[in-house]
Formats: sequence, structure tokens, C-alpha cells
Amino acid sequence: MPPAEHHTLVRPVNTAVQRNQHLRNFCARHRLPLLATLPALPLYAVWWAFLATGGGDLAAQDAWANFAARYGSSAYNLFWYGGMHTANYSLISPYLMAAVGVRTVSVVSGLAASWLAAVLVTRTGICHPLGPALLASLALWCDVASGRTTFALGIALGLAACVLLTRERRLVLGTAHAGLATMASPVAGLFLAVVGAAFLAVRDWRRAAGLMAPPALVVGATTLFFPFAGEQLMSPGRTWPPVVLGLAIAALAPRGWRIARWSGVVYAAGTVVTYLVPSPVGTNVERFAELFAPAVLLAVLLTAPQLRCLGRNLLMAALVFSIIWVGMKTADDLEVSTAVPAWATDTQPVVHTLEGLGSGRTRVEAVPARDHREAAELAPHINLARGWNRQLDMERARLFYDGTFSASTYRAWLDHWAVGFVVLPEATPDGYAKDEAALVRYRRPDWLQPVWRDAHWRVYRVRDAVPLVSEPGTVVRTTSADLVVRVSRAGAVTVRVAYSPWLRADGACLAKDGDFTRLTVPAPGEYRISSEYGRSSPAPTRC
Repeated sequence: MPPAEHHTLVRPVNTAVQRNQHLRNFCARHRLPLLATLPALPLYAVWWAFLATGGGDLAAQDAWANFAARYGSSAYNLFWYGGMHTANYSLISPYLMAAVGVRTVSVVSGLAASWLAAVLVTRTGICHPLGPALLASLALWCDVASGRTTFALGIALGLAACVLLTRERRLVLGTAHAGLATMASPVAGLFLAVVGAAFLAVRDWRRAAGLMAPPALVVGATTLFFPFAGEQLMSPGRTWPPVVLGLAIAALAPRGWRIARWSGVVYAAGTVVTYLVPSPVGTNVERFAELFAPAVLLAVLLTAPQLRCLGRNLLMAALVFSIIWVGMKTADDLEVSTAVPAWATDTQPVVHTLEGLGSGRTRVEAVPARDHREAAELAPHINLARGWNRQLDMERARLFYDGTFSASTYRAWLDHWAVGFVVLPEATPDGYAKDEAALVRYRRPDWLQPVWRDAHWRVYRVRDAVPLVSEPGTVVRTTSADLVVRVSRAGAVTVRVAYSPWLRADGACLAKDGDFTRLTVPAPGEYRISSEYGRSSPAPTRC
């Protein structure tokens, strides 16, 4: 064989050998993350193909992705709750979901989090790491299956921060990832702060600062620039499971597991505080236990053979309870969100009807369904009085939660938010919308006038509805991102949009007017109210 031909054959062979060697080295270095992540691939494929149908929490993800795709330069979504900042939901997630898709972000976040959780388990040095890593991977899939895409993204970035902070030389990079995790999901940032408090308790100041400072800075800045007030529900029945699991880890983990034990103490105490002090956190506090309690409890069981019989039995009981608890919650979420009801697949007729009736110049109350698909299906087209954000729902529609709901209080609420139409889907109502659905369907007051119905929807006009803009102003048109108002003479009018410092009106002045916005114009004409980021500074304009 000529020398040239010999070298031509040897080079490909050597290259193939090198590739195989690199692959073997990679698998050897990352054996546990591979073993923990690869079994989850079929689960994510099943979720993508059959379970991710857009109901439940996924409805909110779809709605925000749609808003970011259409109006990414706007700070304020006018078609939910009379106005809501995108930043109050997430600084990152809506734009990422708009760019690559909700399901893509969900799956990539879940798989990345599974890999990173396995890396963390490896670095703990426990003797039998595969079981805990697999349980963590399964719990992370359950989170995605429940439709929490934004939270899954935050958890993936938060786990990256924890992995980086295990190395002294990567403290700055880990701190940056803690900030990104909070920007993606404030709830993920809260959980990083829990772990940071555990580092604080053992006097590891640098890691404590790396995990606690970024969430505080991000949440503080977001609250300052994008004001938000809301409350998430927290009942006693939802409080005790995370408290018990946190205390079980604190009491039963080996003495050397100081961070795990202190995290359990801080988490249990924080859960109690969340129950006692109303806040936007509420039941979201459960998620930390849902994701990591089963894995940590199994790791303790596998590495603490010195436990006495009572302690071992308590540990096994806590482990079994945590697995059943997470499984039942996921099954409940899937039961609510997976089946696609007929009313959600046929929204074009009701949207057409509402547009023909002039809903673009008023606001519409869609009675919330249990799976909340109406919030995503109608929001791109209809100015909704509500949406799918439990914190704002309690803040701006408290009558549905505090036991004061009646025909008269309902009418007062409709007038307050300038609701001109009420629509009722043929759906199982949300738990806190049952009284509303019953009133509209069976005990309809005279001031609710039926104007249209089909097999899936009913539309009612509110007689003598309060207008969206007070006289001498009228609404020309609305979209999710702007509102065009015609004013017949110079002066001030009240626009029933929740005030935001990001709102701007070309050639006119905006100011806070109680719950709403006062528009002051120098001359008759049309004025556009919008909230584009690049137009001017977010400081309120003086009138």
C-alpha cells in the first residue's frame, strides 16, 4: 500500500478511537448525572406529547409567552386584572418562552435541573447516591408535569448556583446564577435564601451572601420599579406537611449534615411564618419540600445506619409520606389540566361575538374555570377583568375569597372594574368561582342581560355598566399593550386601569387616582396610553 493511502486510513481510525475514548471518559466522569437524567427522558416525552395540553398552571405560561411574543417591549399587560407588570411574574421566563416555546423551556429546565441535582448529590459524598438522585429527578419531572415552567427555569438556575458555590473559585459565578434564578422565578430565589440562611447559621459567610444577597436585591429592585400587592392563600391543611418534612430532616439527618439540618429548621420556621403573615408566597412554599424532601430523606436513610429503631421508623414514615404526598399532588394537577374541554377548543365564536358587541371598549369578566384555560384563550383578544394569578385575584377580587360574595357586592365589583360583559363557559368553575357561576347561571340578577349563547359559552351584558373612561372621555380601542382614549375637551378623566409608573400618554399627563389612573389632557383629541420600556424613564409624571 502506498504511504499516502496508509496515512489516509490511519487518521480516520485514530479519530474514531479518540472519539470513543472521549465518550467513555465523559460517561465515567458523569455516570451518576447520566443515570439520573436518562430515565426521565421518556417521562418528558410523554408529558410533551400527551399531558402538556395548556390547562392548569400551564395556562399562565402560555398567556405570558403570548403577551411577550406580541408585545415584548411593553411593561404592562392591560388585559389581566386591569393591568399587571410582566416583571411581577418573571423578568426572564415570558421572553424565553416566547422565543423557543413553553414546552421547550419546560423540558430543558427539568432535564438540566435533574442533571445538576445529581451533580450536587455526587458532591455530598454519600455512599449510595443513585437512589436520591433518581428521586430528585422524578420530583423535578412532577414539577414540570404540574405546568410550573417559570419555576422550573428558576430551579434549574438555582441548582446551577448551588453547584458553582461548592467550588471556592466559582463564588462570583454562583452568585450571578442565584440572581438569574430569582429573575426567572422569585419563589426559586426564596428557596436559595433558605439554603443561604443555613450557611449563615454555620458561619460560612461567603456562601451565605452568595445565596441570600441576589434574591434580596432582585426582589427589592423589582418591587421598587414594578409595584405589586397581592396575597397567596395558605390554609392549615397546606401548612403542616412541609413543616413536618422540614423538621424530619432537621431532626434525623446525621450531625455532620449541618447545611441540610439547618435548611430543614429554616424552611419549617419559614412555612409557619408564611401561614401567619399574609404574603404573595403562600402555598408556593410547599414546592421546596415537594422537590427535595424525598431525595434528602432517602439519602439520610441510606447513610445513617446508626439510627435507633424509632428514628429509623420515623425516617421511613417521613420518606413514604413525602413520596405519596408529591405523587398525589401531581396526579391532582394532571387530572385538572390534561383533558381539553370542548369549550376551550371552540373559542372563536365567543370572541367574535364579544368583539361585535363592542367588548374592545369595556372590560369582560370570564367566570374562572377550574383549569383556567379561559385566561389564556381569551386574553389575546379580550380585556379580562381577571386572569390567572392567585395573588392579584385575592388583592383585586377579594369578595370571592372572604365570604362577602352576593349579588350586590358582585355588582359593586363589576362597576368598580368597569365590566361591561360577563361570559360563562360550560366548565367546572374554579373553587373560588362556584358562587359566581351559580349566581350567573341559576340566580341571574335583572341587571345581567343574556345576549348570546352557544353549546359552550354564555354571554351577558351588564346593564348600565360603568364606562372604562369617565366623561368627557370615551374608549376608541384597546389591546393588551395600549389603550386609545378620545377626550372631547381639555381637562382630566379617570381611566379605570390600575395605575403603574410605567404608563405613558403622548402629549398628556398620567397620575394615580385611587386604584386607577387620571389622564389630564391639554386639548381635545385622541391619546394613546401605553407602557413601552424605551419611551422614557419609569418615574411618575407630575400633573
